[in-house]
Amino acid sequence: MGLSGTFLVRSGILNSVHTFANDPERGIFILIFLFVLIFISLIIFFVFHKENNKKIVKIYWLSKETSILVNNWFLMYFLSVVLIGTVYPIFLEVLSSEKISVGPPFYHKLIIPFLIPFLLFMSIGPNLNWIKSKIKKVRIEIIILFVISLLVSLLISRKIGSVNLINIVLISAAFYLFFITTKDFFSKKFKNYPQKISHFGFSLLILSILLNSIFSSEVITNLKVGEKFSFKEESITFESIENTKSKNYRSIIGHFKIEDKQKNSIQLKPELRIYDQPFTITSEADIKTTLYYDKFLVMNLVKGNEYFNVRYQFKPFMIWIWISTLLLIIGGVFSLFKRIYEK
Repeated sequence: MGLSGTFLVRSGILNSVHTFANDPERGIFILIFLFVLIFISLIIFFVFHKENNKKIVKIYWLSKETSILVNNWFLMYFLSVVLIGTVYPIFLEVLSSEKISVGPPFYHKLIIPFLIPFLLFMSIGPNLNWIKSKIKKVRIEIIILFVISLLVSLLISRKIGSVNLINIVLISAAFYLFFITTKDFFSKKFKNYPQKISHFGFSLLILSILLNSIFSSEVITNLKVGEKFSFKEESITFESIENTKSKNYRSIIGHFKIEDKQKNSIQLKPELRIYDQPFTITSEADIKTTLYYDKFLVMNLVKGNEYFNVRYQFKPFMIWIWISTLLLIIGGVFSLFKRIYEK
């Protein structure tokens, strides 16, 4: 899937923020590489596939196997939605010359309702037994964590001013998964630590993405030097511009001050780079990263005008998305080395 996306973007078939580096020859190379990987994978599958003539073990619905299987179904569904949403406009344009774009509403309507049971299965699955589990009395800490998750989701829903059932259940499920995996991660029993690290990283990833999508904000406006624009709890002041010259391009650097209501301020310096051969203008964003948020600012020229088009974004918990991805990688590496060591 990753290589397919790389091919679509780098070959220029699909317009993206990365299309500046498109090259048809590079696209052909990636396509050939993709086919080689698929071919090698099929060979490995057929060569090393062994018939299992052992007695078939019956798997019950309340078991770890069932939970893993159901979660794999959900992941395949999410993958299919993303793939269809990506390639459908391309095939439609080829077949009917009609251009459409697939945006966030498509993914929200098809993914979010299924994301809730997916998160719940992920919360329950690791605590089930293989083959068969018996329904036991629910422990008090599980109920407490669920109640806390529900209360936190209600507070967040009231904060964003959108109290509806889907938001409350989705946020509750994400926090419940996070609390359960955190409890398992810091439990006294130090076993299955690769699984604990991976599950904790995945729950942190889901929670970070969800909170990022809820609390992110964006403003787009036109400003000239000396002007100030206020929105919500912050203000943007366009202080000055600086012109510099490098080896193969000229730069226009904007100096912006972002100030909140507590008078805390940061300086952001987005840049426009103007290349002569061939004539190309690229926008280089400036990003301020902390443990709690990323502040992103980019500017563009308004042709025949002294104004600049300014786009400012506030993205909370961005660093935690990268940290959670790193935890997933660490969990996978530990699992690999653990299997090698056990052999």
